Amino acid sequence: MHHLNNAGALLVETYHPITLSDQLPLLDRPSPDLAHLHPSTQGDVPHLLQIQLNRYACGGLVIGQTAHHHVADGQSMSAFFRIWAELARGALEPSPPLPFHDRAAIAVPRDPPSVAFNHREIEFKNDKSRTTVRGGSSIESLNVRYSAEFVSALKTKAAQRCSTFECLLAHTWKKITAARGLNAETTTRVRVAVNGRARMREPGVPMEYFGNLVLWAYPEMRVEELMKGGYGRAVKVIHEAVVRVDDAYFKSFVDFGEVVAKEEEVLVATAPEAGSVLCPDLEVDSWLRFRFHELDFGSGGPCAFLPPDLPIEGLLVFVPSIKEVGGVDVFLALEHEHGRKFREIYNYID
Repeated sequence: MHHLNNAGALLVETYHPITLSDQLPLLDRPSPDLAHLHPSTQGDVPHLLQIQLNRYACGGLVIGQTAHHHVADGQSMSAFFRIWAELARGALEPSPPLPFHDRAAIAVPRDPPSVAFNHREIEFKNDKSRTTVRGGSSIESLNVRYSAEFVSALKTKAAQRCSTFECLLAHTWKKITAARGLNAETTTRVRVAVNGRARMREPGVPMEYFGNLVLWAYPEMRVEELMKGGYGRAVKVIHEAVVRVDDAYFKSFVDFGEVVAKEEEVLVATAPEAGSVLCPDLEVDSWLRFRFHELDFGSGGPCAFLPPDLPIEGLLVFVPSIKEVGGVDVFLALEHEHGRKFREIYNYID
């Protein structure tokens, strides 16, 4: 386990004697080949935040970033990069919102603690874990793009009010399930990251909170129900699962942490390790509300933004498209044959 150690942040600068345009084909999709653009995580690295500035002969810049989830989540890093870019341009507002670091004010256990949910089996590994690790498996990283028109058509198909995230997840869940060729009676579920900042009350949590405040929702359906139930049914299941991770759920988790700390119990989080195969399940991270695609350090917005590698089969990341206003890029990892089938059907609406 990593602990706060006053090691500070590591900043590395490199120079590449080529033009950024020569590098752009490599930035088309997640790949292990992007590792050299990021700080090394090999060995005993004490820094919980590492930044690598890759400068090119043409004046181009690629920023590689690694941070530990114990100290920051996507919301935190989005705010960090936005303020950094504004400082670089000299465009920071006179009184910017400062990061909020008081973790003790956020995680306040009740007296007595009231644990209302089975967190030991939901957030931590147990004998019921469905994840396997397959050494040398043919996990392939790929990306697809959905246009704004496609997203609008999906929302119409759902025939109910829904978010871009909900309709796209419903669609992608269906298409991956079809590509995997799962048995109709199999249960498939999605591990959905839920930001607690807008959900926790008394005390409330400011959006400027710098830390990790993410728990997980688990919408699940039988394959037959998912494939035949229509978009509206899948959207409803996703929405209801996310809504259940509410203020009461986060408070129960805080109380659970207090109980575990007193008992000095050691638990292992459910985060899958590299090489994991989630099939028949998925895990999804939505970066749709983060503004990474708009970052401007003084020379205009980015020409590419993507995770470096997706070594976990069944992992999805939703990102606003840099290439198309209103479009969404989906980065995902699947077994090679499933990825081939997914490419053939991903842009067809049932």
